[in-house]
Amino acid sequence: MAKRFLLLAGEFPPFAGGIANAAVNLARALVKEGCSVSVVAPTYKRNDKDFDRDEPYRIYRLPLMRLRYVRMFPMTPVILAITLKERPEFVLAMRATREGVVALIVKKLLGIPYLVFAHGLEFARFSPNSLSWRICRQIYEQAGAILAISEPTQTILAERGFDRGKVHIVHLGVSDQIFEPVPSLTNWNGQSFKDRQVILSVSRLVERKGVDKVIEALPFVLERCPNALYVVVGDGPYRERLMQLAREKGVADKVLFAGRVPDIRPFYRTCDVFVLPTREGRKGDIEGLGLVYLEAAACGKPVVASLVGGVADAVVPNETALIVDPLDPQDIANAIVKVLTNKELARKLGEAGRERVLREFTYDKVAEKVLQIVAQVEKQRSQSNEWDAR
Repeated sequence: MAKRFLLLAGEFPPFAGGIANAAVNLARALVKEGCSVSVVAPTYKRNDKDFDRDEPYRIYRLPLMRLRYVRMFPMTPVILAITLKERPEFVLAMRATREGVVALIVKKLLGIPYLVFAHGLEFARFSPNSLSWRICRQIYEQAGAILAISEPTQTILAERGFDRGKVHIVHLGVSDQIFEPVPSLTNWNGQSFKDRQVILSVSRLVERKGVDKVIEALPFVLERCPNALYVVVGDGPYRERLMQLAREKGVADKVLFAGRVPDIRPFYRTCDVFVLPTREGRKGDIEGLGLVYLEAAACGKPVVASLVGGVADAVVPNETALIVDPLDPQDIANAIVKVLTNKELARKLGEAGRERVLREFTYDKVAEKVLQIVAQVEKQRSQSNEWDAR
């Protein structure tokens, strides 16, 4: 079913991030399905043109696409002009809090329906009585469909009064590139990985991600697995606190903070186990889905996780992952040691995880699901128009 889409992305490559990754892979997958796609994305100081040149769809770069809500209004006339030029049948908004504002205006002025993704963090950030949430609610209510990235996100929307029939679960997938073979790492920044059992976390470094609890678990792990090395990929405001915690626990030489990296795949290939025991944040924010669990699984790696928020959709307990209490370092350590000392268990978890990702979490599957929902929205609009004509 070939359709014309305008995809609004407040983050887009060459910027590296979850929304950017989702937007570019969804655009590519829709093109593979025979759809016409135009993308409105932010301007960056980096090599936008170098990236855009090789993409199989048109990309419009605008400087204010990274802003939220009313601060995006100055871009509205330009986006309306792009919309009139491209004549999309549907607009896809990657988030309500940014792109959804423009999608709503396009619908109001041009009558073009839109679909909007719901991730989960927006519910923790905004209280039900806040102005921000009232704007967000309006964006969701006016959407042709809401695309919740996990079942917990769908549940939260239902609890806030949205019709479950309008809220569809669309799990974001992993990019095709994650499956491409790349060599493992032998070292990083002078740290050798030879003869090491590598424990990996990939995360923005904030408290709720649980990296602190893995560091607290590390002394227990080292008692059984003295060659273990904990590698943390990512950056964030909690980094200095985590480095201090590693020193306090006497494991600073066993923790490698790799920071942001140009290519995450070699780290996945190198690790022996992927660990991220996320927990609910102090403001109630949770993991929307947890693509890093799926990326690790796609690389055939065993996973240690907690069932908090959308992580429950990303892993299958005792089939693709071992589940731990995110607040219990001893429980986390026991699970890590269990995987590191049992190669058969590690192999089974990794193989099952990879098979599940290939079966359920590719962007080809995401595009198929989006097109199915579009067909439903079109049918509902057609029926509504028939009733209005009577």
